[in-house]
Amino acid sequence: MKAICSIVAITVLFCSLNTGVAADANATSKDTIFRQVQGQGPTKDEAVKNGLFQAVAQAKGVVVGSGDYSFGYRSATADVNGTGTGKKSVEFDAVSVQTAGTLQTTDIAGLVKTYEVINEKKLPDGTYQVTLKVWVYDHQPLDKSARVRLAVMPLRTEAASYNFLDLVMTGDKLADKLAQKLTTALTQTNKFAVLDRQHIQEYLHEQAVLFNTAPIEEQARIGLALGADLILVGTITEANLRIKQTDTGAIANVTFKEYRADFGFDYQLIVAPSRQVKTSGSIRLRLETDDVKKLVAKWEPSDLDLNELADNLIAAAALKVVDEISDKLYPPRIASISPDGSIIIDQGGDRFAVGTVLDVFKPDIKITDSDTEEALGLTEVLVATIRIDKVAPTMSYASVVSGEASKLSQGLICRAKQLPPQEPEGAKSQVERTPQGGVKLPFDK
Repeated sequence: MKAICSIVAITVLFCSLNTGVAADANATSKDTIFRQVQGQGPTKDEAVKNGLFQAVAQAKGVVVGSGDYSFGYRSATADVNGTGTGKKSVEFDAVSVQTAGTLQTTDIAGLVKTYEVINEKKLPDGTYQVTLKVWVYDHQPLDKSARVRLAVMPLRTEAASYNFLDLVMTGDKLADKLAQKLTTALTQTNKFAVLDRQHIQEYLHEQAVLFNTAPIEEQARIGLALGADLILVGTITEANLRIKQTDTGAIANVTFKEYRADFGFDYQLIVAPSRQVKTSGSIRLRLETDDVKKLVAKWEPSDLDLNELADNLIAAAALKVVDEISDKLYPPRIASISPDGSIIIDQGGDRFAVGTVLDVFKPDIKITDSDTEEALGLTEVLVATIRIDKVAPTMSYASVVSGEASKLSQGLICRAKQLPPQEPEGAKSQVERTPQGGVKLPFDK
């Protein structure tokens, strides 16, 4: 595809629905938009294609003037049926209209019902010019979702590399892994239309944008150009797995291994059109030995799968970020209640685990700032406590643990129950008993 600096790429999809169907050139229809356009190209077929692309762009509200623009093909083939004048149909795949002078990106889709070549001529420079009458279907976009469009932008790191015991991961690789995990977790909330990461990377590469050095205002502008309502940006401040050598206190000169994993990430969720920060936060994970062991399917200190361990640590950090964002913007709610009393929550996937306990609240009193008269939110009244029994990709099933089940209804907010802190029971013994009745000391691990 022809590269043009500062462009808008408009993806247009066409297909043949009425091959060879005759129509009155002056006829109007509720389901079509009529445009008369000119197209130019090195061959007559190319001129027709370019005219059709321009007709769809105009019909869908994209202005293609007499300035610097070109058309290119991104996939498959294009086939214009027939030659000469007369009514014809066209079938082709993804095409882009490239116009200089803007960074705005708009996705559109169009269906050419039929078209007619009313004039054609070969110009002195050897190219062809055609005049077309084109009827484009006037349809609503296929994606009618009201979900907010969110782009996870390239993340920043404070270090060039990070150590997970003997595994050294570059900052770029770590940032890319976290962005992937964030995209997956955000998608599973079923609240966001997450933009394709590959498309974002290709756009930034084409524009030669050094995103890691761009200020917030520039990041928001790029997000808007990508068609995003919100953009998620952030910096990895810490990521590591290390061993702490600890004296047993029981046998002189003998130590055992304690593991600790840390992960830190500062993030901001920015409204692309206004460039305002909608919400921000910092997550900090610190896992000690017992929790570190849960990061791998099989714990074998002499043969640890460090890639699996690091990958699951990154996934845990991503899930915590998404949990925070979701709780602020879209807290889990009761989607419906089955006749048998089963409660369906509108989020699933990795958002919840079986056994998770949630408190269910109903809104109560509206609170307003006395100075600005801005609505601060609603107070909440605890209705019941529920437990997750089953998790599906986009929803979860729960049952009542305590409270008044009869007061539960669709739309009520669910929040993770805050369990009271447990009193310490003294130092944990480092001696384990074996099934045979013996003991295993810490340095035997």
